[in-house]
Amino acid sequence: MKTVTIGLLALLAVVAAGCAAARQAEMAAANAPTANVAGTWTGSAGTGGVFVPVTLMLTQTGTNVGGTAEIGGRPDLSGAVRGTVQGELVKLSLPTATLGELRAKGGTMTGEVSAGLPVNLRRAQ
Repeated sequence: MKTVTIGLLALLAVVAAGCAAARQAEMAAANAPTANVAGTWTGSAGTGGVFVPVTLMLTQTGTNVGGTAEIGGRPDLSGAVRGTVQGELVKLSLPTATLGELRAKGGTMTGEVSAGLPVNLRRAQ
């Protein structure tokens, strides 16, 4: 019984440390200088060998973002988008749904959109 208790406490400590590290990384991204996300971003979203093309055409005024999203085969997730930038974190939404939170760093933007689909985008040159 004592061994099980010690094992569970050790597991809890590992999980707590992992959560704290993830939160610390998110805070660092939010406190970074405001990313410039204006422009055209292309890439894909998907997992398990099933990917759809994604194009974001964004404008930015300060921390406010607007533009359009084209997500292949998903008219429900395509159209006019609005959002904000806080440091490297970009939050985008459609009039009818929240797309998700992406992280813009340099010429890449990564994260997850609606339904937990991973997204990888690069700024078009």
